[in-house]
Amino acid sequence: MCIDLFAGAGGLSAGFQRRGFEVAAALESVSRFAQTHEQNFPQCKTITADASELPPDVFAERVSLPRRPEVIIGGPPCQTFSTIGRAKIRHVRGCDKSDPRNYMFQRYLDYVKYFEPEIFVMENVPQLKSRFGGVLFDRLIDLSSSFGYQVQFSVLNAADYGVPQNRKRLFIVGHKAGVKFSFPKPFVQGGQLVPSQYDDSKVRTVGEALEDLPLIYDGCRLGELPYSKEARTEFQFQVRSDRGVVGNNVCRVSNDRAKRVFKHMRQGDRYMDLDPEVRKILPFREDIFQDRLKRLREDEPSWTVLAHIGMDGYMYIHPWEDRTLSVREAARLQSFHDDFTFVGNMREQYVQVGNAVPPLLASEIAGSVMAAIQ
Repeated sequence: MCIDLFAGAGGLSAGFQRRGFEVAAALESVSRFAQTHEQNFPQCKTITADASELPPDVFAERVSLPRRPEVIIGGPPCQTFSTIGRAKIRHVRGCDKSDPRNYMFQRYLDYVKYFEPEIFVMENVPQLKSRFGGVLFDRLIDLSSSFGYQVQFSVLNAADYGVPQNRKRLFIVGHKAGVKFSFPKPFVQGGQLVPSQYDDSKVRTVGEALEDLPLIYDGCRLGELPYSKEARTEFQFQVRSDRGVVGNNVCRVSNDRAKRVFKHMRQGDRYMDLDPEVRKILPFREDIFQDRLKRLREDEPSWTVLAHIGMDGYMYIHPWEDRTLSVREAARLQSFHDDFTFVGNMREQYVQVGNAVPPLLASEIAGSVMAAIQ
């Protein structure tokens, strides 16, 4: 049994449930994200509250767990640690030590101290290790050790574990003495998926992730639609719905100037690869927004799907259609199962997808956790 803190839509929950864990309770501060979690994990007691304002004993009373959880999982907020956000939006507040989001890992560890699980798994961006000269990371390790946990950490790339996306994330695992944990071995060896794991001959790609999804259009706002093709790969069989239809076919409307520029972009092109006359159609500050527009390549994994996709999708232009990605297409790049439903308005759905841990990567972590505690 496990509980998921800072659960978001439930990427970690989905991966752990896939490995047979009972996700008994979850905590999420954003009500819309909590609604998504509750809808997709109906047996889980999902609480909408801020961890900094809800003490763990009160949480325990509200969820009334039948026994102590063996595992705690979760990803405290990471916005202030990300170099991407700070470089692109220099005026954003919260890039100093006084920002309380820098210390949400301590609230996470408050719950670890209270519940005393055999093992905990924390996910964050790799920059957490070096932020403020490593002071925060050292504090995290010291606190965990003081609570009786041995700590291991590793930066894993989701593309090495069957996810069609290059996404590097830091995983911190704390376990009690006597628990032997090892991070999962990557599927990829020399750019090839290990044959004993999957039948595919190469790393999973954007094309593989998107090719069988419903045919939609720029500005689409449709619910369930049928697949456009039969499944042909292991990944597609893994994530497709048995019902033959898939939802969240929601796509933002691109303005006419943007669509004129899209037509000039080859797969893999970014804004500054375009002819200067083409860039004049949709001008941006070229000293800052050199990759403001990027068209995905169908023959490679995607670059990292960020929560920023909820505000601007131009960094995720469809590889062969002149539009940005739909919510469902972004969810595929994150390896969500097609039965997983995102609730809320379009922006909220995109943000939930971008914030999530890829379920297939979470599943591999969960497999290692299961082996450690059995």
